[in-house]
Amino acid sequence: MACFLYFMGRLKQSVSAYLRHRLSVQSKYSLHSPFIYQFWAGIIRNKTSYPAYIRLESLRKELLKDERTINRLDLGAGARADAPATKPVKVREIAKRSLVSPAKGRFLYKLVKANQPASIIELGTSLGLSALYMAEAAPDARIITVEGCPETAALARSNFEKSGKENITVITGAFGDKLGEALSLVPHPDMVFFDGNHRQKPTLEYFEECLPGLHSGSVAVFDDIHWSGEMEEAWKLIIARPEVRVSIDLYYMGILYFREELSKEDFVLRF
Repeated sequence: MACFLYFMGRLKQSVSAYLRHRLSVQSKYSLHSPFIYQFWAGIIRNKTSYPAYIRLESLRKELLKDERTINRLDLGAGARADAPATKPVKVREIAKRSLVSPAKGRFLYKLVKANQPASIIELGTSLGLSALYMAEAAPDARIITVEGCPETAALARSNFEKSGKENITVITGAFGDKLGEALSLVPHPDMVFFDGNHRQKPTLEYFEECLPGLHSGSVAVFDDIHWSGEMEEAWKLIIARPEVRVSIDLYYMGILYFREELSKEDFVLRF
């Protein structure tokens, strides 16, 4: 009964959040900022089918059929206090539940391609597909990705090696313990992708730890900003920060820009 009530509560929150978002979506005719109009036209509305998509979705298909079993350690919002520290899970189940979706993967690719960051930090490697999307878009970028589960991290490293990507470094451990290590390698990241712990307090803590190193050209990406009420609250607190010049709510993701020349504005766009 408790699981059913939890599921129904999440469903109600999700539907409510989606309806609120759709009612707030701005049309292209209201995008008076040239910067945001270019974001909309060059990234959101860019329908180019890049060759990298085919390669990466081929890897997804392989992972969705992978029958190997690993001991999965879950340190994110999905972890329960009464659950064992690790549990056996098939790789195909991890792929089904945790891999970046094709739509989000393509968006990340276009976002990175448009901004060409020289350095990227990702919190939440999973099997490595999102990092590969970003690496394909910026092959010369240095990418540091943090994964809490050792056996999942090992699989991600294998996927990077098979894909010939030598510019991705995997750090294994809890985000709160290892983010400092990632920032020591990339003190002033051009992009940070927060995708691993969908709780308010840790999300705010990770952002605050990254904030001193973010610069005018940095981009921050938050996954699932409407995943729960507390994630929505975290997003509101983050976009209120004076350092954030422009925020873009895409429902499934949130994007932050810190460019000093931009007026402080918040946008809600359809993904």
